[in-house]
Amino acid sequence: MSLTLRQVQFFTTVARTLHFGRAAEELFVSQPVVSQEIARLERVLGFELFDRSKRQISLTAAGEALRGPALELTDAALHFEQFAVRFSKGRAATLTMVGTPSAMDYFIPLILQGAEASIPWLQIEDVGVETGEVAASLESGAADLGLGRYVSISDRFRSEIVFREPLMVALSESHPLAGSGSIHLGDLADLPLLLWPRERNRAYYDRLMDICSAGGLDPLVVVSRPRVIGTRSYLIADGRAFGLVPASSAAQLPAGIVALPLDAPEELPLSLVWRADDQRPAVSELVALIRQLGASASRASRPGS
Repeated sequence: MSLTLRQVQFFTTVARTLHFGRAAEELFVSQPVVSQEIARLERVLGFELFDRSKRQISLTAAGEALRGPALELTDAALHFEQFAVRFSKGRAATLTMVGTPSAMDYFIPLILQGAEASIPWLQIEDVGVETGEVAASLESGAADLGLGRYVSISDRFRSEIVFREPLMVALSESHPLAGSGSIHLGDLADLPLLLWPRERNRAYYDRLMDICSAGGLDPLVVVSRPRVIGTRSYLIADGRAFGLVPASSAAQLPAGIVALPLDAPEELPLSLVWRADDQRPAVSELVALIRQLGASASRASRPGS
């Protein structure tokens, strides 16, 4: 059997219009060309696709059965062509994306997986930065896009919340409250909070302090390295401090530490930031994908989802 994609395309057009003349107009060819291609296809297949015995043609039973697979084939060919055009015209692109530790733990891997499937012509270089460093990477031109929390940046950039997730309490598994279903922050007055310096990200730091205050806690802060889940996390495991972490970081907690929800749930936003005047197709497509993935991940992270 030797049929061509052109013949299949002609078949799907005639099958939809049920008229050789209208099909020819849509395909920008003459009516005899359409008739010839359909006839060739029928000879290759060994049966008729259209009943021409009446004034208006109609699909035969075989033609009706092949219509669906033919549409799938032409759709797949169009999809292939669209991606091929991107490569052939130099559209293949590389973008650098920076992310803070919790973004690198969970959300950026989702983006890389999604982009590999839906934007295969795009190469993403993912770079981890410490808390508070997303803005500096973007402003310096070291990155095209960034993911972080409470990013303060100039109006040359767009910032949009794409993912929200619950805030969790990181606590020693030996702490008396470790087996609780949830934590009231006021019950942790005997423990200091392990947290990075306020200078790292003032807005983020102040938001965590506001959450503590709303929970009846004015914590003593033990200054940590930029990552709470890092070299000083042993203070939490030993029961000498507690931490506040996004739910996506719970799986990264070292041995001896558990993550528990707050009795009064709070969410942490994760923002996508990119240059406002960047009109490159690669950026537009990646932003659209991140919005879609963020909406799904936000729903999945909420209790009861």
